[in-house]
Amino acid sequence: FCRVPVEGEQWLRSRRHFNWPSMKTLEKIRTLDCHVVAVGDKISQHSSLEWRISYLLWERELVWSFNDTQLQCFVLLKSLLIKFIDPIVSEKLSSYHMKTVVFWESETIDDNCWRREFLLTFLKNCLLRLKDCVEKQTLMHFIDRSKNLFFGRLDDPEIKERILEILEDILQNILVISMKCVDDIDLATTWQNSHGNVDEFLYNCTVDHPSNITSDFEASRHSLELYHSEQVTWGINVGTALSDFKTLAEYHVALEDKNIASDFDEGFKRSVGMFVLLRSAIIQAVLMLRSEEANTSEKFQRLVNFMDEKSDIDAMSGKLYAITVLFAFGKKEEAYKRIKNVFFRSESSAKYIYVGLSSTCKTIEISQQTITQTKGIPKCQNPQKIIDFPVAYDMIFAKEDISLVAKALKFECLAERSFLVHPVVYASYLRVLCCDKEEKVENIGRLHEAVKECKGTKHNYRHFNILGHCYHEAEFYEEACRCYLVSLSQTSGDGRPNAAVLMLLVCFFNYMQMQVK
Repeated sequence: FCRVPVEGEQWLRSRRHFNWPSMKTLEKIRTLDCHVVAVGDKISQHSSLEWRISYLLWERELVWSFNDTQLQCFVLLKSLLIKFIDPIVSEKLSSYHMKTVVFWESETIDDNCWRREFLLTFLKNCLLRLKDCVEKQTLMHFIDRSKNLFFGRLDDPEIKERILEILEDILQNILVISMKCVDDIDLATTWQNSHGNVDEFLYNCTVDHPSNITSDFEASRHSLELYHSEQVTWGINVGTALSDFKTLAEYHVALEDKNIASDFDEGFKRSVGMFVLLRSAIIQAVLMLRSEEANTSEKFQRLVNFMDEKSDIDAMSGKLYAITVLFAFGKKEEAYKRIKNVFFRSESSAKYIYVGLSSTCKTIEISQQTITQTKGIPKCQNPQKIIDFPVAYDMIFAKEDISLVAKALKFECLAERSFLVHPVVYASYLRVLCCDKEEKVENIGRLHEAVKECKGTKHNYRHFNILGHCYHEAEFYEEACRCYLVSLSQTSGDGRPNAAVLMLLVCFFNYMQMQVK
């Protein structure tokens, strides 16, 4: 944004009445940008086309301004979420909600209360506030006060009641449960040195065993900054995928014009510019498929070489677009060879920061021939040594790509103008398509695991459609139907188009034909 949004300006003006955040922090925040991100209203029929204002950089600065007590409370709340809430009621409360609660509670605390002996009191107050918010199904965004973060999340009365019971149990046993959040091997010495004072004990844990609490935050700091900046780049790419060849050419000229793009970061221009060119190559591949006389060996090889040059937009999706083109043109052996390289690590494992909307897991780890997803941002083992982890974007396809994409995605092109696929799911799908018949069942099983790891987002129904189609092609009709039904259950009632309806009918028709034979 070239100016501060109205809601942001209102929030900045209102801060003069509170002790926190400090004026110094507010002055820094005023210099930071706001962004728009490709995230729509969950209940909107046009969710995939909608954008919203993001205050990620502002919120990051607020967290950076936390003192030790605030930071330790935030970390303890996240630990409570992971250890005691998520195992029973998953995906309803998040670390973002915990952070927001700490924000709200912080503005009510006097400066003289920010002492380590009040840590447990502050933690309890945050839990009480969270419980009240769950009860009322209302947790307002700390900056945009018109936005309810709990909207549509706690509509199920049974889930809401279960969360309230868990929070009440934590509050009633806050001493014991808080101590369980500190995963140390030598708590006895720390407890003894704290002279029986609980707040002192919790504070000393961060001093005696820093790897378990505060340095966890420090280890993630650089990765979080990278994640937020890459999220902006990826959001621009989502819009770019809907552009035609002429518009892409105009984007390219604008990015090359120093007078127009002088204010943009060089890394940002490079990444966005590479995707513009990569997207242009995809459109060219579609045109070549439709015109067989233009599909000469020399011309095709030039196209693949060009895509290879531009594939460094991230660690995965750029390479997968090139493999998609190879497979579409019947170069199955070359495609399979490249897919194996995506999955294979000859030495130690590699970790990528996942930037997209198709999974709640933000870390992708590759080792040997397997790819797994894990919660949270990858951390530097040594906070003093900054590591730029590679990023991995969602795959972005438009309906115009229908002649290029593989069978399962052709159905998606019929249902939506554009759509996303998680890079691990897509890579696993390509491996199923390219592998030998003997490996097919094993690779479908790996795809199944990848789909399960992507649970918790509104895009996962599409992954079940892809998995269902693989089962269908392998003539496992019962498993295919089960996947399509799971997919339909994830979009029922919200008005989103779902290709599973058509895929289920085709599956049923083929099954009946097989029975007749």
